[in-house]
Amino acid sequence: MTNYVDLSHPLRTGMPGYPGDPTVEFASALTIASDGVAVERLSLGSHAGTHLDAPAHAVRGGRTVDAIPLDRLIGDALVLRAVAAADQRIGPADLAIPATLPGIVCIATGWDAHFGTAQALRHPVVTLELAETLWARGARVLALDTLSPDPTAQPAQGLPVHEYWLGRDGVLVENLRALAQIPDAVELSLVPLRLAGVDGSPIRAVARVG
Repeated sequence: MTNYVDLSHPLRTGMPGYPGDPTVEFASALTIASDGVAVERLSLGSHAGTHLDAPAHAVRGGRTVDAIPLDRLIGDALVLRAVAAADQRIGPADLAIPATLPGIVCIATGWDAHFGTAQALRHPVVTLELAETLWARGARVLALDTLSPDPTAQPAQGLPVHEYWLGRDGVLVENLRALAQIPDAVELSLVPLRLAGVDGSPIRAVARVG
């Protein structure tokens, strides 16, 4: 029997996000009582909740979210699991990395348990060496259960993984949840809204199990 596991955080008014990003606000625009139908007005940033970073997020002239081929975002994936602490730098030696990787690779740290708390800002980070290793072995989509592969609590350290990965026309996915509920080898769908000319989009991340 096939099961589907939702790997996305729900979007809701006032939800926490990356420091400095637009807040998420939903408000009623039309109501059934007054207008015969219900319509919500949505205000949010392109990187709200569980979302995808297109190359244009960090690269001038980079590919925008509507131009990413769907076959890059749907298919076989591998979950690499790390025992991680706050602010830990995860390198190649911290993971069991096969010699050949599928196009989609997830790094599960368990940090989704801290989503919405102050501790979320002190998430583990990906070293540039790890990003280089994953890319060299075939990964093109790097997905995480943290706010970012780069440090959030120490923004002065810059965005080296963003620059490396997106600079090669790769895709980043951030703020996944429930990676502990799926097997290491799994089929994922990480499809964004088709936002023309935009640098990223919230996604409904779904694992197909069984």
